[in-house]
Amino acid sequence: MAVVRYDTAHGKPHRDILHPNGDQTKDWFEGYSLAEVLTIGKNDIMENWSSYRNRFIKEMNK
Repeated sequence: MAVVRYDTAHGKPHRDILHPNGDQTKDWFEGYSLAEVLTIGKNDIMENWSSYRNRFIKEMNK
C-alpha cells in the first residue's frame, strides 16, 4: 500500500501524502522541472520511508 507518492497528474509535479481514511495531502513543486522532482522524490523516499510508514500506521490506530 502506498503512503506517499510523487506524480505529475493534474499537469504539475507534486507529492501526495496518503492517509488511511482516504484523504490526501498534496504538496506542489512549482518552478521545478520533472527531473528535479524525480530526484527530490527519490531522495525523500529513500531517507524518510520509515517516517511515512510510521505516520500512516499511527493514523490507522486512532
